[in-house]
Amino acid sequence: MTKASIQLAPGAAAGKQRILHAALRLFTEKGLCETSIRDIGSAAELSNPALYKHYESKDALARELFVFCYRWLHSALEKVLGGEFDSFATQFAAYSFRFFERFETAPEAVIYLSDNIQHFWPEVRTDVAGDTFIEQINRMLASAIDREELSDDLDMDLTSAIIIGGIQQLSRMWYLGLLERPATDWAEPFTERILALAEG
Repeated sequence: MTKASIQLAPGAAAGKQRILHAALRLFTEKGLCETSIRDIGSAAELSNPALYKHYESKDALARELFVFCYRWLHSALEKVLGGEFDSFATQFAAYSFRFFERFETAPEAVIYLSDNIQHFWPEVRTDVAGDTFIEQINRMLASAIDREELSDDLDMDLTSAIIIGGIQQLSRMWYLGLLERPATDWAEPFTERILALAEG
């Protein structure tokens, strides 16, 4: 699997950077519960006392890592929503491509979010700016309905759930090596299927 290419804690000491990258890899490969502080310290080539200088516990490390990854993905998608588009179709195509582009850049970061959002979201929501990914999609859908590009009978909750579920499943299949094409190659066919559903 491609090593995550993501800047975690910009400006932080090299030791902290090694801890975060080691934790991201191990949490994704082994799971949060199955990874110990000793595992992380060994992978980061730091002693346990050195690791505890940065984080008081594994959960504190995992929580901060979740926030970093969430902001990294959310901010990129929010920039798409802030752009100017002539239709819902072109906006959603750009949103889908940006997601898969981010995933291709740092697959472990996206998988980590997907695996642990239920665990961390209740306590980190106040720490992250902006809305959720589902709420981002609902904003796109609502705007398209207001412009009469989509029917006002569209079930936004169901459509958003299908979009998020599809994105996550394609990402996981790619991460597990079940899809040979680059992740970004799936953005266009995925967009076409979603547009057919939403506009149908």
